[in-house]
Amino acid sequence: MSDVQKAQEKGRAAVIVVNTKQNQWDEKEITFEQVVELAFPGQPYDPAGTTVEFSRGHGKDKSLRPGEDVRIKDGMIFDVESANRS
Repeated sequence: MSDVQKAQEKGRAAVIVVNTKQNQWDEKEITFEQVVELAFPGQPYDPAGTTVEFSRGHGKDKSLRPGEDVRIKDGMIFDVESANRS
């Protein structure tokens, strides 16, 4: 059993998908910057040229801008595109 599955069974974590990769998230909210870090760990990025869109959250599908956050829901999907990547 994976750490994600163990945490889910204990009700402590949500699993979110960032650029097709599953991640365990223990906090109630996630920021634009945290989503980008999950997508491109340790890589520099241009906040103005990076887009973060999410679906399967609370309410309508939407996008995040630098400095914004969103309440997490188990199974949320984030798509991150960086202008620095080709």
